[in-house]
Amino acid sequence: MSKILLFVPASDERKLGKVLSLSAPAFLLDLEDGVAEGHKEAARTLLRRLAPDLYGRKPCWVRVNPLDGEHFYADVEAALWPGLLGINLPKVESALHLQIADWYLSQLERERGLPPGSVRLMATVESARGVEALGEIAWATRRLECLCFGNADYSRDLGLDWPAPEGAAYPALTAAKVRLVQISAAAGLEPPHDGASAEFGDLEAVEREAQAAKQLGFGGKHAIHPAQIPVLERVFRPTQAQVAWAERVLAYHALHPEQGAFQLDGRMVDAPVIARARQILEEAGR
Repeated sequence: MSKILLFVPASDERKLGKVLSLSAPAFLLDLEDGVAEGHKEAARTLLRRLAPDLYGRKPCWVRVNPLDGEHFYADVEAALWPGLLGINLPKVESALHLQIADWYLSQLERERGLPPGSVRLMATVESARGVEALGEIAWATRRLECLCFGNADYSRDLGLDWPAPEGAAYPALTAAKVRLVQISAAAGLEPPHDGASAEFGDLEAVEREAQAAKQLGFGGKHAIHPAQIPVLERVFRPTQAQVAWAERVLAYHALHPEQGAFQLDGRMVDAPVIARARQILEEAGR
């Protein structure tokens, strides 16, 4: 699962054309909020035409419209072709939403000769009802890759301004995000993704948001502009200090495998710490 996904509105042929020249880790082609209501069908038509080329050359997900709206089935039909990594389902509020999506994807996979279960799902939770239902959502289907959090919609649902004034962190949003992290880990999902920052041109604000999400246990964040990508990659990539520490831990452990616990740099190291060191090196591609 890529740590950074760049939103691209599926109704904009010029921006879709730029996807092939951009170096984002992965792309989230948007049929939902990034496309005006009157342009939904045109966006689907454009996606059908460009998808074979894009999917074959760039890692792509597609965000469709909510399952309980009028566009969901047409969106998935337009998006699902060989090479698609998965579908991002927004405004998920129950396990049933994901189970219906799973059923429909299975039908299309059979029709189009794709391996069963090959198209993954990413579920965005962005309401109080969705947060309350996390315990069932996270176990709804084996297709589910990870959960995402919709900051703007969740804030609106609670009657809060978004972004928060002067870069403040709403305790209610922090509490909801902690639940996403904990339940994702319990269900064996990839760490959740934070929604895109509304601070379009303020890269310092983007970095603050990303750092806060990472400290809560989020595994990545969406981007809405290519300029945000280097910032987000820097935040979610292990630091040189972390990599150096992990290498020292594993080097010592390899030399002294008989020691269940040892001290390094004045700190105790035992099995969970060794496992974390391995995790860091995996994330760093070592």
